[in-house]
Amino acid sequence: MDPDLNAASPPPGAPVSEVAAPRSGLMAAVGSMAAGTAISRATGVLRVLALVYVLGISPLADAYNLANTIPNMVYDVVLGGVLGATFIPVFIQRLTSTSEREAWKSISAVVTLAVVLLAATTAIFLALAPLLIDAFTSLEHVQHTGSAQHLATQRHVATVLLRWFVPQVFLYGLLSIGGALLNVRRRFGAPMWVPIANNVVCIGVLLTFATVAPSPSLHSVSMSPGQLALLGAGTTAGVLVQFLLLLPSLTKAKLGRLRWRWDLKDPAVRTVARLGSWTFGFVVINQAALFFVIALAFSVGGSGPVSSYTYAYAFWQMPYAIVAVSVMSAVTPDLATHHSTEDEIAFIARFGSGLRSVLAMMIPASVALFLLAKPAIALLLGHGNTQPRQTAETGMALAELSLGLVGFSVFQYVVRALQAMHRTKAAFWLYLGENVINVGAALLLVGPLGLAGIALSVSVGYSVAAVAGLLLLEHWLGHLGSPGCYRPLGRICASSAVMGLVIAVVSNLSGALAGPALVARVLGAAILGAGAYLGTAALVHTSQTRDRPGRLQDS
Repeated sequence: MDPDLNAASPPPGAPVSEVAAPRSGLMAAVGSMAAGTAISRATGVLRVLALVYVLGISPLADAYNLANTIPNMVYDVVLGGVLGATFIPVFIQRLTSTSEREAWKSISAVVTLAVVLLAATTAIFLALAPLLIDAFTSLEHVQHTGSAQHLATQRHVATVLLRWFVPQVFLYGLLSIGGALLNVRRRFGAPMWVPIANNVVCIGVLLTFATVAPSPSLHSVSMSPGQLALLGAGTTAGVLVQFLLLLPSLTKAKLGRLRWRWDLKDPAVRTVARLGSWTFGFVVINQAALFFVIALAFSVGGSGPVSSYTYAYAFWQMPYAIVAVSVMSAVTPDLATHHSTEDEIAFIARFGSGLRSVLAMMIPASVALFLLAKPAIALLLGHGNTQPRQTAETGMALAELSLGLVGFSVFQYVVRALQAMHRTKAAFWLYLGENVINVGAALLLVGPLGLAGIALSVSVGYSVAAVAGLLLLEHWLGHLGSPGCYRPLGRICASSAVMGLVIAVVSNLSGALAGPALVARVLGAAILGAGAYLGTAALVHTSQTRDRPGRLQDS
């Protein structure tokens, strides 16, 4: 589960961290991460299905999903974004430029400061829980007394749940710190596998809740502290189990020099603070935009707009999290190392190969997700024949989000490269532009399109920002990859186009939205589409081989 990419013997006298991962080790790492993330996401889908089965797409589900989203947002503002942007590059820089002993003194100082900040934030967050819920629901328009009472009940349930979820901020922080330390040691697998336990625990909690409250409503749950405690404490218990399962990998990762060390004057702490200032800025504006999007979703109306958007976003993230995140996690330490050693040629080559891998997977995934969004959501969340209006809204939101899957993935990859180059100021301006476009488009589109307009605004913002980011890197680095690096993408695009045509035709042969006919519609379109993709890719590859005899073909 934790492949050690430094298993190859280093040159005499070279620190372990300076040795670049061999290609076979990199592929093994990506494979392990992708497998772990795929299973994690599969259990995540089961978790969403359990959540819809137990709470539906309803005001109660909105209260739960809102309360469960806020800890992630608070964690990102306080530490998450800064950690991802600075910890790995700074740790690697210290390990490559100083002795092992001095490097771990600096790493210990950074980790100690991070833990203290997490603890303080968790305490403050607990006190501010009611104000946060009020802020997120501030755009909800109340027209009469009954609506006012309903909104008050929803706020009460969300606040109680949020207080149970507050410890997640501290636990998420520990998980991210542990993941950064493992990445520095070129151990990538465990952080991708342990979320499976979190999902399994939450599924168990939700199914247990279903036996306690077979037909839960916002009002009934608000009158039962025990039911709220089961939902709240059970969900947080999943994050706790996830962290505990990461501990064995941390123990094996040669972190014996890590100590509790309070030293705000340490060079690494100062570097993190300098780089983190811009990162903190773009994290704040990113979370402010997310706050606006969720608050705007509340104003759309309906029985569960926030849940519809949350579920669509979760399914949209699956292909990105399974493949793109795995590639980025494996490539980022190499980018940071090449930047630290001023090896620009190696940096460009590694960036290009990583970008090609991301595009090769996200292009067909985006096409398939757009065409199958509505029937797939009807099948997965509608139980074949229930909640047709809510699942239609969720499916439409997913379709609009899928238009930005490639842009979102490329944007995140560009930001990783900028962070490895210590150019967090540039990342800040890219994020600012993305969020301004997102919010502006949402205001324009929410009126005519509703929830789908909010989702489309996300796609537009990330796609424009991705193009801007690539142009910026090209301006600094020149070619973003070795010669011929992106040639295989022509085959990918052609195969994706044929796949999309087949999926569209097969899916539209039936308009079924329920029962066995819906199952046949989704599975038939997916299977035949995949076959068309693979067949077209094979034909194009064979044609290219004939046209260029004797030359090695790009894989």
